[in-house]
Amino acid sequence: MYEEVYDGDWVERKMEDNTLRTLIKIYNVMAFASYFCKSYSMVVYFTCKAVQLSLRNGICEHTPLSLIHFTSVVTKDDDAVLY
Repeated sequence: MYEEVYDGDWVERKMEDNTLRTLIKIYNVMAFASYFCKSYSMVVYFTCKAVQLSLRNGICEHTPLSLIHFTSVVTKDDDAVLY
C-alpha cells in the first residue's frame, strides 16, 4: 500500500519548491507552539500534515524535525503503538 501511494522513492527525492518547504517549517513551528499551549490534538494535526507533505514531495531540511515530532506523537499515544 505504501508504494502505491508514495511511489517508494521519497527519500531520494529532494523538495525543490520553496513554498512547500516554508509550509513544512510553519507546520513544525505550529506543532511546537501547540505543544506548549497544551493542545495535543493540534500537535498531532500539524505534525501529520508536515510528514504527509514530506512523504508526497520528497525531503528537505525541515523533514527530520517533522519525523521527530511524529515519533513523539506516536510513542505518546498508546493505541498507535499497539497497532
